[in-house]
Amino acid sequence: MRFVSTRLFSSRLGAASLGVALGASATGAAMAEVTRKGSWPAVEPKVSIEVSSEPRNVALKRLAEEAGWSLVLNAPPGDVVDLRVEDQRADKVLELLLSDGSYVATRDGDLIAITPSDKALRPASGPPPAPGLPQAPGLPRLPEPPQVPAAPQVPALPQAPALPQAPAAPEEVEEEDAEQDAPASRGRDRFVTGGSLRIEKGEVVHDVSVVGGSLDVWGTVTGDIDVMGGSTHIHEGARVRGDVSTVGGPLTVADGARVDGDVDVVGGPLHRGERARIKGDVNNEVTPADGEPAAKGATGLARRAGSAVTRTALLFAFGAILLALWPRRMEVLKVEIAARPMRSFALGVVGVLGAVALAVALCVTLIGVPFAVIGLLLAVVAVVAGGCAVLETAGAGLFGHYTKNPYVHLAIGCLGLLLLGAIPYVGNALHAAVTLIGAGSLVATRLAGLIRPRQHRAEGSTGPYRTSP
Repeated sequence: MRFVSTRLFSSRLGAASLGVALGASATGAAMAEVTRKGSWPAVEPKVSIEVSSEPRNVALKRLAEEAGWSLVLNAPPGDVVDLRVEDQRADKVLELLLSDGSYVATRDGDLIAITPSDKALRPASGPPPAPGLPQAPGLPRLPEPPQVPAAPQVPALPQAPALPQAPAAPEEVEEEDAEQDAPASRGRDRFVTGGSLRIEKGEVVHDVSVVGGSLDVWGTVTGDIDVMGGSTHIHEGARVRGDVSTVGGPLTVADGARVDGDVDVVGGPLHRGERARIKGDVNNEVTPADGEPAAKGATGLARRAGSAVTRTALLFAFGAILLALWPRRMEVLKVEIAARPMRSFALGVVGVLGAVALAVALCVTLIGVPFAVIGLLLAVVAVVAGGCAVLETAGAGLFGHYTKNPYVHLAIGCLGLLLLGAIPYVGNALHAAVTLIGAGSLVATRLAGLIRPRQHRAEGSTGPYRTSP
């Protein structure tokens, strides 16, 4: 057996070197043996562990955590050990830690049960060597020690092998082990656009992508989950071995569900059960995950206020850039908003509904998905530009008789949105009105003149050229 960058010291060896420790273990090689049972993979993960002056059973638990094992240990704690391992195979480190005796390591998936072997228990009974003692001719008192065979009552210890019944623990994790074994078949990728997807219980798939629909997971996902524009529900007993990312929809991780990777939720809430297991990081830009303490009191208020100020500052900066680069087009939007605000609001409602319908229609085909994504990004930029025009128009209406500076008008409009937006319900209605009026002004002005109207032929003209009426 080869040991690389590995040091194991017994408390009895003190500061002895690794060579002395290995030499001492070699003398007990007849007793030190680890018998493997069950299905052990050919390649085990490499681990890095450092344990200082801890019992052997604590070191074994640390090894199980690093290797991702579930450990059932039916062996005595053993001596205190010092262990430092860097990038070594987990099974080799296991054999090294069990070098103090004979053990049986039974594996079922990620569950490993360690029990003393029959060889380790048999010397404890001691009947065979005891009869040899009375045959010593010159030691008449030696027959008294054979009375110690009263200890053969300890042969009750052979019942200790009943301890392997402790692997009854697999009953508690029976479903989990079944899930761990099933993904040996990697599963196939699933990609759905414009519809919903349901992964049944016992079904195994790899990467899952859903655009414009909902996802229900009852089975096992060995890869990642990506959902855009729909809800995602990971039900009880389901497992996701990779990451979960959702955009524009809620995510629910029910009690008993398990996610091994990270969870990212953008534009939607996260509902997490109390017994849901998420091993990676949780990032949610809308609401905190259920079960996690939310910011309260002055801390929560300061956080929300800081976030609102940041958004308003970014909105002002974007509007200032538009005023500097395209002042005439911003003026076109301002004139339309000031002249017909209700018409702009109505056109904004129609335009938003039409854009959503167009995006869903594009997502029905695989070729249309990139166009839908690009169109969504451009629409967001255009609506923000329209909102800046609305805020500048509002600022000019309030302070236009004091100053004609459009940047001051924009700053006043942004400040008003920040203050009024903090009022419950009123703030949401105000944000919606600004967004819809800005979108409607874009529709009414054909994107501020970027889309030119069609020119008509002059009356009586038969030539190929068109003239303006």
